[in-house]
Amino acid sequence: MKGTWTVFVKELRSYVHSPVAYVMAFVFLILCGYFFQDAMNFLNRYTTDYPMRYQQAQQMRRDPPPPPNVDIVVIRRTYSVMAFLLTFIMPILTMRLYSEEYRNGTIELLFTSPVTPGQTLAGKFLASFALYAGILVLTLNFVVFAYLYAEEGVRPDTGLILSCYLGLLFLGASFISVGVFASALTENQIVAAVVSFSVLLMFLVIGAAADYVGNYSAAEFLRYLAVNGHADSFLRGVISLRDIVYYITFIGFILLLTNRVLESRRWRL
Repeated sequence: MKGTWTVFVKELRSYVHSPVAYVMAFVFLILCGYFFQDAMNFLNRYTTDYPMRYQQAQQMRRDPPPPPNVDIVVIRRTYSVMAFLLTFIMPILTMRLYSEEYRNGTIELLFTSPVTPGQTLAGKFLASFALYAGILVLTLNFVVFAYLYAEEGVRPDTGLILSCYLGLLFLGASFISVGVFASALTENQIVAAVVSFSVLLMFLVIGAAADYVGNYSAAEFLRYLAVNGHADSFLRGVISLRDIVYYITFIGFILLLTNRVLESRRWRL
């Protein structure tokens, strides 16, 4: 634990002194804020026009339109955008973790120190996750604004918000594990980011590919492998043990592969 804590503190300090972390956090928050504002504007327009739409539906004997819902229009839409943006943000935040060690030659010192590769891996992963969690905390202002501007009785559902954040934490941790793995493969940070992004993109689109598979069992298996499919359940307010087990298994498997890569490099020194 002491070795893990030492690496954790070192990596967290590196993030604090790195402009990349601030730039990525700024871009992430700006884009999320833009889509949140857009969703709030749409909700306001829809709420204003709803009485007229309802009256027109009655006159034309059609089913009435769904009432304004801040959970669907604002919360789920905004946090879905957050989940999508992580595909681009995480590879850049994690690309330097091991690639920089290889390029600077400090990986030899790291491998010959009393800290094991597993402890090093845990410290780097947890530091990246702590940074990501800190960025997520800054998005709580969206929730505050949604509560302030929504009318009494139609305010966001607290359970849905907690479920969204839990899903984003699991999703972010999964993306971080892939980023750490990609960084452990090469000394080039750009290559690490591209590899990480490519792997994440594959796991994102694999669910869509399932729709074109004729075999039902194979299609369900592909949907289960899709990372975004499990995140969608959390974004709908559904916390399932099946999804939690998936993310824990996914993270553990990728980190195990990363540890094998590090052990292999260690023995070649």
